[in-house]
Amino acid sequence: MSVHHYFCGLALPDFLVRMEAFHGYRSPGILLGGCMLDAALDKLAATPYLNVVTETVVCLPDAVQLLTPCTIGNGFLQILDWGKFALTAYDRKTLQGIRVCLDHSRLSAFPLVHQWFDRAARTGPKPEFDAVSGEILTAAGELIVCREVTVLKALKETQAIQTGFCPDCGESYARRLGSLCPACAGQAYCAVR
Repeated sequence: MSVHHYFCGLALPDFLVRMEAFHGYRSPGILLGGCMLDAALDKLAATPYLNVVTETVVCLPDAVQLLTPCTIGNGFLQILDWGKFALTAYDRKTLQGIRVCLDHSRLSAFPLVHQWFDRAARTGPKPEFDAVSGEILTAAGELIVCREVTVLKALKETQAIQTGFCPDCGESYARRLGSLCPACAGQAYCAVR
């Protein structure tokens, strides 16, 4: 792997160290996400109002949090669980942005990336990071498609969320969710022992 690759101004070796520390291991998905994010930001006019939407819960959100000030916690990163390896970087004031996805018709030209990415067609073990990452760095320019988009509505709450206390459990929750918190309304994900 060449050391001359940069991701949002961060050199590849530094990106790999941060990736491993944050994600737990070196991930082809985060590397490809870094390439995608870098491509989007290159095309997006500089903005102090950056927001990013990922269309998958895997890898892309981590790349965004590692390379931008957009995080789940500050709300400038929105995550859609659509299972699509795509992201949109946009200006939250103008709602103008760049959506980046992969051109699946070109995947077959890059067998290691294709084998890693297309889990349904994979017959053997997934390729090792070092092998697939070299091909990702070579192929990214050909695999990544950038399109100008207009985000249809702000995805981050702009007003303070009204909270209250659930009459059943007494815990604070967002009032917009109904008269009971989601757990007391039958959507609990755990049982208190």
